[in-house]
Amino acid sequence: MKICGKAMRMAAFVLTLTVLLTLGMPSGVITAQAREIFHITAKSAAGGGITDEGRHGVKEGNDKTYHIYPDAGHRVNYVVVDGQNIGAVTEYTFEDVDRDHEIYVYFISGSASDQNVVSKKTLSVLGSFSLTSGAGAYAPDAKVTVDAGTMAGFSFAGWLASDGKIYPSAKTTITMPKYDLVLYANWVADGIPGVSNQIATTNLKGDQALGWKAVTEKLATFTAADLLEGSGSTMNVSTAGFNCYVDASAIAVLNTRPGMALNVSYGTDASFTFFGDSNNALFRGTELSYTSTTKSTGALHEKEITFAEQGSIGTGIYANVLLSEAAVGQTVNVYIVDAKGNEALYLTTVVDASNRIAVPLAAKVTLRIKY
Repeated sequence: MKICGKAMRMAAFVLTLTVLLTLGMPSGVITAQAREIFHITAKSAAGGGITDEGRHGVKEGNDKTYHIYPDAGHRVNYVVVDGQNIGAVTEYTFEDVDRDHEIYVYFISGSASDQNVVSKKTLSVLGSFSLTSGAGAYAPDAKVTVDAGTMAGFSFAGWLASDGKIYPSAKTTITMPKYDLVLYANWVADGIPGVSNQIATTNLKGDQALGWKAVTEKLATFTAADLLEGSGSTMNVSTAGFNCYVDASAIAVLNTRPGMALNVSYGTDASFTFFGDSNNALFRGTELSYTSTTKSTGALHEKEITFAEQGSIGTGIYANVLLSEAAVGQTVNVYIVDAKGNEALYLTTVVDASNRIAVPLAAKVTLRIKY
């Protein structure tokens, strides 16, 4: 038996070590030997799968466990290990590996009799331009390669997973979790100023962060000391180009840092605040470029913020609008304006000490502010 074999080798090792310590170690004797690598080949027939399918190396003396997962409407028929049928098991462990092995799994139609069997989980891949994106149904712990492909005029900006994880490479291998997963491919248009390198940041130690990748890395490693350097728990980012694109990867990292906020400025009239303790799981990156106009008739003022690209944002954020003509504490009315110019009162708020109002947004719509 394997257990006996491992115990016997351990006893022999202890005996040998005792003799060497008693008699003395001869000079030039090699006391350690690298363990050999053996290979296990795992294959599954139609109707289900097995973890780590294919041929994989295992160090001599190690154990390796395989989990077997039928598809919906199927159950395990039987499993063959090194040519021997071991029945309809859903898990098998090769113990104390000392040679090559094979495990083959076969399925049959019908409901699984074992209530502990876990079915395959769905991997949805959105935004990929590859013919083989990697989408499909996989057993938990399976290694899956996803590919975003290429798109003319755009650069790949990272995968954002529905569980909050980020994968920077267009072609990458993930470990399938024990739940359904959605991967979003983020793309940035080539040659647009402000998207990737014209970004300025404040309250940061070290070199200036350039680009959303650097901002993401800073967010991931931010400390309390870094935050105290500038504006408390808010990290400020401003774009200096002709547009204001916010990358999904930065917001995904921010969402793992409760109590923090990211304030993105574009132009002088408005900035946009994302909070780390909000649910930004559906945020896929968005364009927040806008135009601003102000009209005054005597003491009455009207400011309009119009987004260049209207539509959903994928999360809830705040637009902080500067009203330089307003008085601190003044009450203002915010209206939503439709495509025909019709107004609908959205909210009433008060101008703060910095002459700004905070307007919660769930979508990019035209805002008309009267004060």
